[in-house]
Amino acid sequence: MEHLVGKGNIVVSTSCSLLHTAVDLASETKLDKEIKSWLAFAAQKVQEVNALAKALSAHSLRKFSLRVTNENVLKAAASLKGSDHHRATNVSVRLVAQQKKLGLPVLPTTTIGSFPQTMDLRRVRREFKAKKISEDDYVKSIKEEINKVVKLQEPEKNDIVEYFGEQLSGFAFIVNGWVQYYGSRCVKQPNIYGDVSRPKAMIVLLFMATNQSPRPQVYLCLARLIIFCKIDKTTTSD
Repeated sequence: MEHLVGKGNIVVSTSCSLLHTAVDLASETKLDKEIKSWLAFAAQKVQEVNALAKALSAHSLRKFSLRVTNENVLKAAASLKGSDHHRATNVSVRLVAQQKKLGLPVLPTTTIGSFPQTMDLRRVRREFKAKKISEDDYVKSIKEEINKVVKLQEPEKNDIVEYFGEQLSGFAFIVNGWVQYYGSRCVKQPNIYGDVSRPKAMIVLLFMATNQSPRPQVYLCLARLIIFCKIDKTTTSD
């Protein structure tokens, strides 16, 4: 590129601040070795800036891993039509149908976000991750907690980004790589290493709460927005 911009005019740097990047990948001792070889946190990104050629060579093997490419995802993306990106009805029609179904007041209000985890929920989550209890016992505990507080709001099971990301293929979650989300709120950053797909239904369990109250309930999957924002960030950063 020097012949295009002139010698001394090329600057190699990260594409954005490393504030929202976990500090050091070296502390992730439980992460799958192959997936770990594809990731870079702040310490590794600085090293890559200083040795760009070596970094590109190290990551070239990722292109040939069967974990990265999912044929079903490729086929589904290729089959999309222009009409798939637009709703069949406009917003005015949907608003009439919504009002007819729910009968909402002029200014319906609700709480936003999940309630903090209780100590019991944290304990159950730890036991489930440590394989001390079965998935059935874990789900039973979640249902019992939802039944208790559904009049207020569905409780948080674990971090919402982690909760949804764990149910998608193509994601790897870490143990110690906490990053700033907003304010004092932190999350374990989801790491996308290949094609993302949904092997099974993600929120069917939560709909059991609809039987616990006569009031209309709205389910907002905000984690999907957060995850897709991080996909964009990962793409531009890497």
